[in-house]
Amino acid sequence: MNLELQQALADAIKQSDTVVDATPLQQEDDDTVVSEEPELEEELPTEQPVRQMVNVKPLNEKAILVTLKRGMYRPYISDVNATEEYGAGTVNKHLFDGRDNLVKRAVAKFTSVYTYVNDNTVPWAVGQRMLNMMNWDDFTSDLRTLVDDAYTAVDTLCANWDTVWRNDLARIHQIGMAKGNPNLAKESDYPDVDDLRGRFNIDVQYMPIPKVDDFDPRFGMSDAEKSSLQRQLDDVQASASTHVIQQMIKPLGEAVKKLSIPIGKDGSVFRDSLIDNMVEVSTRMDRVCLSDDPLIKQQITELNRLACGLASSKEIIRHSPNARTQAKDDIEALMKRMQG
Repeated sequence: MNLELQQALADAIKQSDTVVDATPLQQEDDDTVVSEEPELEEELPTEQPVRQMVNVKPLNEKAILVTLKRGMYRPYISDVNATEEYGAGTVNKHLFDGRDNLVKRAVAKFTSVYTYVNDNTVPWAVGQRMLNMMNWDDFTSDLRTLVDDAYTAVDTLCANWDTVWRNDLARIHQIGMAKGNPNLAKESDYPDVDDLRGRFNIDVQYMPIPKVDDFDPRFGMSDAEKSSLQRQLDDVQASASTHVIQQMIKPLGEAVKKLSIPIGKDGSVFRDSLIDNMVEVSTRMDRVCLSDDPLIKQQITELNRLACGLASSKEIIRHSPNARTQAKDDIEALMKRMQG
């Protein structure tokens, strides 16, 4: 190899071994330092997102209004003489003593209809509720069964009405005689069978939820009025979400209160219903919830997971102080997240 070629190779190796410092020069005086490459600056978001964006469907696409109208026979009557004698308020004469009689059974069946509608819907306005359309089939099927049971109880009551009211009349007569009031019992206090049947009635009505865009322009609704109506719909949806959270918090609070009492102290008796109520409300709120907020859905899931886990450990919680404390802490932690 000639000398010129050797020198060229040596120069090339020397250049490849040189370390180039790409660190920007620091300005130490007032002289301006010009860099050949522009300095890259990280773009920071002007606002940090707290919650993910939620695609909120309008209420009319996921719910329907339910109105329950219910009439019942009230087994009490105002006692005019006793009211005058007492001199304040109203004294009522309670008919059909106890719970295990045909009158109270019929009333209980009608009350079950009311309870079912309230438990499986969320509030809209006074006397009106919102039903999740995803739960339509189960809701209407179960409700029809409850209504049929209620009217069957009325049929049984009416078929035996003559015996039922006469037995109660004799009972009140004995009370009146014992108190020196032979006029306490009156046949007129009891309705005839046709009047009795007419006092029991159930009417369930379903209506669509209004949508602002559905209002005919001919109504002359201004943009401000439309905005006001939309705000009302938004407020209803927010209230419905709050209702779901409150329904879940209630059994959690009761469980924390009960589990905070040491075993052996007054009020420490552990009953299965304490946990069963948590399982039931989580399942029910999953059906009735109308919120599109994933946080609320997540809290329903968390409650169900926690409650089902506790349900499989009832006997341990019943007898172990440590298990009770752990269960109380877990329930309380979830409750605080919901309250927040």
